[in-house]
Amino acid sequence: MRVLLCTIAYCKKLLEHSLNVSADLRFDGIEVWGREPHVPEKFDENRMRATMKLIESAKVTPYVFGSYLRFGSTKNDLDIALSDVLHIARWLKTPLVRVWASDVPSADADDDVWDRTVTEAREACVRAEKLGMTFAVEMHGGTLADTGKSAKRLMEEVDRSNFRLNYQIASHRDGQTPEQRLETVLPWVVHMHAQNYSETPDTEGEPVKRVPLAMGEASYPSIIGILKDNGYAGDISIEFAYDETGDKTKSIADDLEFLRALC
Repeated sequence: MRVLLCTIAYCKKLLEHSLNVSADLRFDGIEVWGREPHVPEKFDENRMRATMKLIESAKVTPYVFGSYLRFGSTKNDLDIALSDVLHIARWLKTPLVRVWASDVPSADADDDVWDRTVTEAREACVRAEKLGMTFAVEMHGGTLADTGKSAKRLMEEVDRSNFRLNYQIASHRDGQTPEQRLETVLPWVVHMHAQNYSETPDTEGEPVKRVPLAMGEASYPSIIGILKDNGYAGDISIEFAYDETGDKTKSIADDLEFLRALC
């Protein structure tokens, strides 16, 4: 299992800063955040040439493109073109592209939202497959993949070999432990975002207090153990620094050391 730095950890700085941190701490690679000021949401060849020069100069490898492509979107302001995402991922040479499953919580989604999301995802998978790319749907609140049960349903309905899941612990209590959530969707997990909270909120949208991966409610020794026991061959990205106001890089380094010991 490789441990990656998700460049969103330094979302207020230019991409070059994340690349330098990744190189200095000797991460196994990076997950490129799909928004400015790291990469454009619309494909720009000149920008991508410059981006690749930075990446190659830093001698880091991008394994995941964290796009904001959203299947079954119900809001116009969330529209991002599939063609732009595939062009950017092709330039980054990332085989894995993070995507989203609608913008409606699974508990509130009607058949129309499910049908449109599944149809758009299937059509996109055909195009991505020709480029050797796999989509990894973010398990996130406010989407159709907000619970283990709904994420499993999404995988079964889309039913494409290059449509998989990006696992992360729930940002609010959903009736499952992190281990149960993982075991529900395990056959489809190809990537993982690592983060931890001092206490998981009861409802979606409540603020969370980030803590070191070794100290929160979620037990990463148990989570990593499940992955290892089942032959998981994907990557794990450190997505955020638990200390956003102090020494962010030290907090990321602490989490990196912890994950490496487990992996």
